[in-house]
Formats: sequence, structure tokens, C-alpha cells
Amino acid sequence: MTANLFRFLIFTLALVNSTAAQTHDRKVSAAPQITNRNRWYVFNAPDKDFVVEFPTKPKREADDEAPGGTMRSYALYTGSMLFLLSYIDSDYDPMSREGNQLPLTFRREMLDHARERGWTVIRSELLRKNIYEQESWSPIKEHPNSRLHYVERTIIRYGRQYTLTCASLIPEQKVNQDLCRRFFDSFHVIREPQPQ
Repeated sequence: MTANLFRFLIFTLALVNSTAAQTHDRKVSAAPQITNRNRWYVFNAPDKDFVVEFPTKPKREADDEAPGGTMRSYALYTGSMLFLLSYIDSDYDPMSREGNQLPLTFRREMLDHARERGWTVIRSELLRKNIYEQESWSPIKEHPNSRLHYVERTIIRYGRQYTLTCASLIPEQKVNQDLCRRFFDSFHVIREPQPQ
């Protein structure tokens, strides 16, 4: 469990870093100002296992092959921020402990990996036995002197691994924490997912 989940999360972090850098390089046009008071788009999962709110309607990204299976993602680029939801099914029984709880070594492994990559971790918390959150600054591969700020929440429930990412698309600019918190807190697993 630890190795597969850890590899998936590292894959997700690398994907976010690469996506944010590419988006920055394309000079994303300014989007309307999004605030916590705006009415957000309620996104219902294709198989009705979860619900989450995005500032506006997200777009389905191309599936990626990740360690352990196919990762499905939905992304919203607001001009200065990226809101990303990614998920992948594990091989664990949806009712098993492994399918509903992060490994005890998970936090330490994430911190060790961040240190190896030169990331600066600001915050690393196991919020519940199945929810981990990390806030970091990550160097941009194509621009090593610039960093991107992001906050990520990982949830494992019913054998499915969900990762919600809130990332700045502007180097050296912090994300809007209130918008990230609203995005994260709107996520709810409703029922056991159907294998895809």
C-alpha cells in the first residue's frame, strides 16, 4: 500500500509542477476574479461516488497512466490558480483497512521525498487517518530559480485515492488559502465507487 500510494502521489505532484509550468509558459490570460462569495459549480462524479465544488465548471483532462492504474483528472485554470482533482482506484477491498486508511509511514515518506527533490514543505499534516495535507514550494523544472506554491489534500476512501490540488500558476506567488480551503472542504465521498 505505502509504495503504490506514495508513487501515485509523487506522480501527481510531478504532473502538477509540469502543468503549472507549461501553463505559465503559455501566458494564461486573466480570468474573472473568483471569490469565496461567488456561486461555485457543483461537480458530481461520473459514477456518483463523490461531489466537489470548483469555482466554475472544470474540464476533463486526458487520462494518465500512473503507478497502479489509470488516473482520471478534472482541472480548472483561473488565470492565476489551478484547481485539480485526480483519482485512481487501488487494488484494495473497498471495505478493508488499507482501502480506507493511509499507511503510518506516509507522512514521513512524503517529507523525505520532498527533501530529495528540493521542495520546501511549509506544512505537513495527517488530518485524519485517511486524509493528508501538504503545503509546499516546488522549483519549476524548466525555470529552476522560480518556485510554485501549492497545497494538496490526499484522501483514501473505499479503495480509491483522491488528490485535490490547489496550485499557483504564477511563480513566487502564494495560492489564495481561502479558495483552496473552500475547494477542499466541499469534497465529500458519497458512496463506494464502481470500478472503472
